[in-house]
Amino acid sequence: MRLTHLNALRALDATLRHGSFTEAALELGITPAAVGQRVRSLELYLGKDVFIRSSTGIEPTADARNVASHLTEGFAKVAVALDALAQTKSEYALRVTLPESFAENWLAPSLSGFNHQNPEVDLHLDASNRDVDLMVEEFDLAIRYGATSGHHFEERVLFGDFVVPVCSPEFAKQYALNAGLRSLEGVPLVHVTNRTGDPGWVGFEKWGEKFNFDLAHLSHGVRFSKTGSGLQAAIAGQGLVLCGVVEAFHALCSGSLILPFGTRLKSETRYQYRLVWLQSRASSAPANKFVRWMEARAAEFRDALSRM
Repeated sequence: MRLTHLNALRALDATLRHGSFTEAALELGITPAAVGQRVRSLELYLGKDVFIRSSTGIEPTADARNVASHLTEGFAKVAVALDALAQTKSEYALRVTLPESFAENWLAPSLSGFNHQNPEVDLHLDASNRDVDLMVEEFDLAIRYGATSGHHFEERVLFGDFVVPVCSPEFAKQYALNAGLRSLEGVPLVHVTNRTGDPGWVGFEKWGEKFNFDLAHLSHGVRFSKTGSGLQAAIAGQGLVLCGVVEAFHALCSGSLILPFGTRLKSETRYQYRLVWLQSRASSAPANKFVRWMEARAAEFRDALSRM
């Protein structure tokens, strides 16, 4: 039988060892819901359950208990193989996984600074929104937007986020947008899909409810699945977009976007951007340089936000 569903098997292994999706999630650096989804995908593939679910928790089936030791031993051998392969890679190589929108809208405009300071580093960025398992895949660092990653990881909190409406200066003038306005009737809106899972993230309806806007005029408009597309639409003067200030920051600094209602009508999110790596994986010189560079950029960003 060919080997498939490695991420799902990793989730099964961690859940069997810890006895819960929540504890497994802390080890894997993903959400409990994601662990449950991986296990469920394995069950669908096998055509049978590996856990008995009840209101009090989960209980492994006999089949699952029988393979538990094989899974743990197998992943231990995989880790040894990866470590052996890692020793042969370039000492200047650095692999970082990060959210696509963060890479496109916040990191990319600043990245030339890191390259200028560290020309010897061979930097590879995986900005594909994949659910990367750092325990299995060979990444040195991860930038994640979420809750704390758990006890198997080291992390540096970079900064939080705020959901704010932004638009082009011309658009704000055309629709007379100002801090005192409380109705968006007739104003073209641009909605972007929230892929973060952040329970504190709001769309136009909840944002409008929070700041006492007329709720009858907040559901219309264009909808984009990517924040970058929504920002480009706003820059082109096509609408008012509600997005994270992190993603809109460089466009705000350049003046291509503005905060038409000022800085007070911002909704703080719950999650934070974090730089994460495995405790068990020795840090390379390139990784240490990137961590220091990111910490410095994050401090500059937090300072700029406080003055905005």
